[in-house]
Formats: sequence, structure tokens, C-alpha cells
Amino acid sequence: MAAALLLIVTGMWSCATKESKPEGILPPDVMSNTIAEVLLAEEKVNHLHLTNDSAKKVFAVMRGKVFQKTGVPDSVFDRSMNYYIDHPKELEQIYTALVDSLNLKEQRASVRPAEK
Repeated sequence: MAAALLLIVTGMWSCATKESKPEGILPPDVMSNTIAEVLLAEEKVNHLHLTNDSAKKVFAVMRGKVFQKTGVPDSVFDRSMNYYIDHPKELEQIYTALVDSLNLKEQRASVRPAEK
């Protein structure tokens, strides 16, 4: 009887432990970097002051270039994003890293070399 109870408790505990990511899901650091690149591309398109239809077309091209640059297929990115949306604690960690990364890029861009 005690062995059966121990088996049930162990089974319940193992179900409650952290589930592993399915294959083909981007790791958090790659996901954060890719999201940053997509957001930067979107911001560049916004600065072009295009009509909505034109902006969508330009962004689609730029998004494709982001995936070429990062080496991440768009289907893998989309699948990973869907996974992380269903796992909000992990997504929160990704966005925390994303904010830190974008803040660092902004700081680096605002630093001007000393004039001679």
C-alpha cells in the first residue's frame, strides 16, 4: 500500500515538474535577439512614413532579411513565439532580456566619439 502511494505521489510530482520544450523551439537568447531585430526593422519602416499597404509590403521584405541575417527560418520563429506565448514566465524572461538589449543598443548609438 505504501509503495502504491509513493508511486502515485512520484507520478504526480513528475507531471508537475517543468515540462521540456518541444524540438525546434528557439532558445530564449536566440528568440530575444530575433525579436529585437524584427522590432528594429519595424521601426525603420515606421520612419519611412509610408501608407499602410506600402509599409506592410516593405516590412515583409525587411522581416525576410532579418530571418536571413539571423539564420532563423520564419516558420521556426513563429512556432517558437506561439510556444512562448503559451509559457508566459519564459516569455517574460525573453522580453526582459530584449529590453536590456535594446537599451544597450540605444546607449551605444547615443555615444558620440570625442572630437579631436
